[in-house]
Amino acid sequence: MDAFSVLVFVGALVAWWLWVRRGVQAPDDDEVATGADGMEQVLVEIQALQGRVASAIKREDYAEAILVSERMLELTDEHLAADSELLLPLLSALSNFHRITGQPLKAMPYLKRSIPLRDKFPALHADQIEALGELAALHLQRGESREALPLIRREVELRRRHNPPDEALLRAQCKLLALTLEEPAMAEPLRQDITATARTLPQDAVVELANEANAEVGDALREGRVRDAWAAAENAVLLVTAAHGPEDDNAYVCRSNLAEMLRRNRRFAEAERQLLQLIAQEEQRLADGKGSSEGLRIACNNLALLYDECGRPDDAAKWRNRQMAILQSGGASVGARFNALNNLAVSQSNRGDDETAAQTYAEALALSPQGEGVDPRVWADTLNNHGVTLVNLKRLLEAGRIYQKVIEGRKAGLDIPMAAVASAFNGLGMVSDHLGKLAQAQDMFERALALKEKHLPADDKTLETGRHNLGSVYARLGDTARAAQVARLVLASREQRLGADHPDTHAARMNLETVLANNMVTAANTQLAVLATREEVDALMVKTTDGVLRRYATWDFGRARDESVSMVLVPEAQARNLQYKLARALPRGWRCFIGSTRWLGEEKHDGMAELVAIQADSQFDCLRVARTDAVNHDLDTEDIIRTLQDYDRRFGIYIYGAETDSVGFALRRLPEDLDAFAQELLDFCMDLETVGLIKEMITSSGNCVELWWD
Repeated sequence: MDAFSVLVFVGALVAWWLWVRRGVQAPDDDEVATGADGMEQVLVEIQALQGRVASAIKREDYAEAILVSERMLELTDEHLAADSELLLPLLSALSNFHRITGQPLKAMPYLKRSIPLRDKFPALHADQIEALGELAALHLQRGESREALPLIRREVELRRRHNPPDEALLRAQCKLLALTLEEPAMAEPLRQDITATARTLPQDAVVELANEANAEVGDALREGRVRDAWAAAENAVLLVTAAHGPEDDNAYVCRSNLAEMLRRNRRFAEAERQLLQLIAQEEQRLADGKGSSEGLRIACNNLALLYDECGRPDDAAKWRNRQMAILQSGGASVGARFNALNNLAVSQSNRGDDETAAQTYAEALALSPQGEGVDPRVWADTLNNHGVTLVNLKRLLEAGRIYQKVIEGRKAGLDIPMAAVASAFNGLGMVSDHLGKLAQAQDMFERALALKEKHLPADDKTLETGRHNLGSVYARLGDTARAAQVARLVLASREQRLGADHPDTHAARMNLETVLANNMVTAANTQLAVLATREEVDALMVKTTDGVLRRYATWDFGRARDESVSMVLVPEAQARNLQYKLARALPRGWRCFIGSTRWLGEEKHDGMAELVAIQADSQFDCLRVARTDAVNHDLDTEDIIRTLQDYDRRFGIYIYGAETDSVGFALRRLPEDLDAFAQELLDFCMDLETVGLIKEMITSSGNCVELWWD
């Protein structure tokens, strides 16, 4: 416990003692004497509590000190509440105890009670100032700006009344400005006050506060607090200007930061005015031989970004061209030229000039084919933007190569965000979709959506686009159930983001209704398909594969028969292709898989494989019919199925083969961490030998995995 807190607490106890002793020394009559006897009992309890608190402080057990002090507060409220001289020290002690124990928010009730009590003692203005500032800071910590505002305003008033201008006053004024930015009538006088106070202080102190404000701009942006970044940028401009003057380079940089913060807070008119002033100032400084072409270029770039964001593409293009003219005058880095070309291409694309935009993107990427000298995030965004433009121009193969470079860059170790990788997979899905390769499009869209759901906020707008794209492919592949599922997610997202009556929400609702209508038709067709007889399916199997029909399938390496299903014997070398062909031909409600390929029973069909057809809702029923297990590893059929179901949830799998001690499946999406998944497979099936061989198996054969247990 700090010395001040101990003194405050002891002072409270002394005050109690004196007051109580004074109240019980001279009773005038029997009634008062009775009251005095009661007060003596209160005194005895206070003495006992005093000893407990002293002991707790000695042990540094402040939790105990708080409990005992709260009991003392109860006694005070009950018997001595009218005396502010007694309440105030105890409230101060309790708030100090909570600060010492690292629970400052629990001090708030005591601070709130103490502030009006201090008003009765003008000599305590210094304590009152500190209490106001502390309580305001706690309200801000809880996001309660409205409650903090009057407290900070009063703190500023008291500091000005009782103290000469100092750093504490300047800090309080800056906090007050941060809370009043949206109210020009309140904010402008505060700006003048901050400037006036700063000019009375040593320059070093003002510069230190300005540096703190600039640091807060960066911290707030990293944490997504754009409103706080704006407030910090406002204060930085005022402080730096007061310390160095409006023409100083530091003041120019701070004003540029402020313009950017205004743009991010969608204060477009203020940001535009600020940027135009900066550009005029820097042009004059250049004419005087003092300015910087890089500073002018950045201001032009930021103004173009602003016009892009508020829907003025022609104005944006004008300032992009101005920026390019500055760059072409020489001296700019690869990164600066790359960024400028990327931004120019964005403006051209926003104006609908995809042909010119594609040329500009290509020019930017020619400067840095592999991302050298460029922020990897910007490089990946440029590739993805270029891909979108190429898709719009129907230059699909080119677009596919561009999107693939993003994925390869991430694999090569570049610091490319997973959101950019997701955009690349989405782009590859668009390319496949345009080329009519729906299965590939589904795979790419599923990968993209999985990454977006993992790495983006739940309300990110691009999740809607990803789900819409995937749902469209599901619908065209006939998977209307999953199409309806993602259509519902899109509708729910738009209702929350845009409202029920927005045109985009209405479009999502119409899309869901269409999918549901198609789903009803599909369900009816499925019901008819399930009614297909075994004889009809047997005939279809022979027609599709030219195989030899058997009205049974074997298990236990061909030693046992299951006569509830049928199979055809086909050449083992052709089994995979024929399985895929038959799976597409079978009516809904039917599945097929490659069964026995080894023959340890009476039947000998070396070089042949069973192609088994079953009526089932789940692909995992294939393992049940095949009786797949790993008895030597204590895994039964259901154990294996549970693991495969987990893989299906995480990556999507397609089971094409199952026999007594093995199963084969294809991964619809490769894991992000292939090494970790390979190790996972090795732990599940130790007969795969090594992680390296597993990775080679997965990546060299259509993402297929073959598991077997000896």
